[in-house]
Amino acid sequence: MNLSTKYLYVMLHKEKIKELESKYLEILESTNIEELYKDKKLSGLFLSKPNQSYFESQRKVMIVGQETRSWRDKDCKAKNFKTVDIGSVVASMDATLDFDKKRYKKSKFLQFYLKTSKTLCDAPKNSANAALWSNQFCTSFKKNNPKKSEQFNIIKKLSSDLLKAQFEILKPDVIIFAVGSGRDKYIKETFGSYKTIKVIESKRLWHFEIGDTKCFRINHPCARIKNKQRYLDTAIELAKSLT
Repeated sequence: MNLSTKYLYVMLHKEKIKELESKYLEILESTNIEELYKDKKLSGLFLSKPNQSYFESQRKVMIVGQETRSWRDKDCKAKNFKTVDIGSVVASMDATLDFDKKRYKKSKFLQFYLKTSKTLCDAPKNSANAALWSNQFCTSFKKNNPKKSEQFNIIKKLSSDLLKAQFEILKPDVIIFAVGSGRDKYIKETFGSYKTIKVIESKRLWHFEIGDTKCFRINHPCARIKNKQRYLDTAIELAKSLT
């Protein structure tokens, strides 16, 4: 990569990060944060941030998990002070990217993320972090699915708005939703317009498109199901062959 090309990627990265920061803040300011965090058992807010290598890769990949078990519970301004500003948005985004780079060996999801990013992304440097790590829900309840929280309607809309912002600004070529079939309805609610290409295996592997983006819904890498690895690998190989 020559210096002029590298400079263009640096500038594109900065431009898109600023765009994401601004959109995240707009979404959060339109959300009743005080009402949301009446539920003290919710984690802090998770906000995705792409690495520069995301833009350097010819194939732009987004990997969507479920929700974090806990997240910045002591540091999240929204959770602890019921307010948001651009500084707290930036801090949350930076924390996501820092965590993504740590390589937690015991996390099956992050192992899957690492393998997928290395296989699908062709950034000249740091392809291991070139995929965007995102989550279907931006907060967890008692370190688990927030569905049982009394504030779930707020969580669902906020999470959907954040996910759509990432999709619209970062324009991924591939999205792999590692969330399980029980959450298909939230994918459909979030994106509305989608086209099923093939249900490759009922409840295990769904191939669909959102606009020009090739999408695959698989089970979460921690799920205890038969032949799980086969479906994970199939999704990766299909994504590679089709984009």
